[in-house]
Amino acid sequence: MKKTIFVVALSIAGFISVWRFEPGPAHNTSAVAQAPPPAPVTSTPATSAPPSTSDTSPSSATSPAPSTSEVPATRDTTNEPVTTQGSAESSRYGTVQVQVTFTGSRIAVITLLQAPDGGRSLTALPKLQEEAIKAQSADIDTVTGATETSESYKTSLQAAIDARGKQR
Repeated sequence: MKKTIFVVALSIAGFISVWRFEPGPAHNTSAVAQAPPPAPVTSTPATSAPPSTSDTSPSSATSPAPSTSEVPATRDTTNEPVTTQGSAESSRYGTVQVQVTFTGSRIAVITLLQAPDGGRSLTALPKLQEEAIKAQSADIDTVTGATETSESYKTSLQAAIDARGKQR
């Protein structure tokens, strides 16, 4: 009988410990998920040809200037990185705010600007970032046990995506 009481007491203590468990702080609470880098765009500028030495008139000295001003106009700017910030979304577990860097129309990097500093959010946020990069949208599943944080994350991410659309 004494052994039974001892086993039951230890079982209850173990159950309470598991029930009250909250994960500790992660080593890197500002995790960044990154997409693979875009393929490099190669272009040959018009100024790469050597200057002519036979013509030394003043007009030939100023002719390279217009050709260098044409290089940015012909350069493909669709792969220029653009960064937007999402709205700061609060819940009872803390505030979530993301910053999204786009390369072209693709989400390249998602950075957490604000994040809850405890609880299940610490493990949920990196999962949400990874899923958002894969989905290339805010239409991702919530993380079980961190529903409010997941909803705050998705709302902030959608705000950043919408801000990108307004910048075009």
